[in-house]
Amino acid sequence: MSAAKLMLLDEVQRRLDPDLGKVIGAVAKTAQVVSKQLPFRVGTTSTVNPSGDKQMELDIFANEIFSRALFDTGAVGEVASEEMEKPLSAPRRTDDMLSVAMDPLDGSSNITTNNPLGSIFGIWRGRLPQPGRKQVASLFVTYGPTLSVTLTTGKDVDQFIEVREGPCRDQFVLAYKSMKLPEKPQVYGVGGDREKWTEGVERFVRKLESRGMKLRYGGTFIGDFNQVLKRGGFFSYPAMKGKPDGKLRILYETAPVSLITEKAGGASSDGYKSILDLEPHEFAQTSAFYVGNKELIEELGKELLINK
Repeated sequence: MSAAKLMLLDEVQRRLDPDLGKVIGAVAKTAQVVSKQLPFRVGTTSTVNPSGDKQMELDIFANEIFSRALFDTGAVGEVASEEMEKPLSAPRRTDDMLSVAMDPLDGSSNITTNNPLGSIFGIWRGRLPQPGRKQVASLFVTYGPTLSVTLTTGKDVDQFIEVREGPCRDQFVLAYKSMKLPEKPQVYGVGGDREKWTEGVERFVRKLESRGMKLRYGGTFIGDFNQVLKRGGFFSYPAMKGKPDGKLRILYETAPVSLITEKAGGASSDGYKSILDLEPHEFAQTSAFYVGNKELIEELGKELLINK
């Protein structure tokens, strides 16, 4: 295919609301910087994030560089991050500016094992926290064999990949347009210790196994979810015995991914309703999380109701 026929992310940005286009462009360009730093910032630090996880050097770097790039657009009034106790505000923030909630480096525990990493962004207009349903866009970055940006602005889901040679070098080119979860689910991944899963989750996973679905769980949420998006299936960090609200954070992780999932024809749930309909009152609030093909999420809900 000639370069003239390729759809570039830059072109898509120009068709969007100007503020939103600036934010998406800032994320994409900054992701390229983070990607290039992956081999060089592999150390740990003595600090922990608000959730108690030890921070890697790359966690802090990614948080700082994404925050700076977002504010430099002039369109963002607030940045909330998994790596910060409190959100940052622009000096002249107004209520109609965009707000971004992010996990700047998803899966940083996998840095030393060279597994895929990611970044997650939810974009709202107005101050946070807000329900996921009110997002104006969400996107995630995958740092793997290729650098990719997967995006929805509330309609379709498109995935762009970084071109590393040729006339479009260093630009993001549309690789998958209007993505939909395949009708036949192939893969599943469930976090947490299996002996701590609730009975409903345990029963449901046994059913998936009996159908020949393949286990795919690498410890990076976005890496695992990207397989579900491409192959169809189910991903969860579920309610646990003694920990009913799971582990993943609504604003930083599950709401952005849930918007992408629903626009790709799938569904999300906390076990009883869509993640997008939850109303978080705290920035780091968590919930049980189930996402994937709509039929699987509906089937899971019936299993969970048995023990309710």
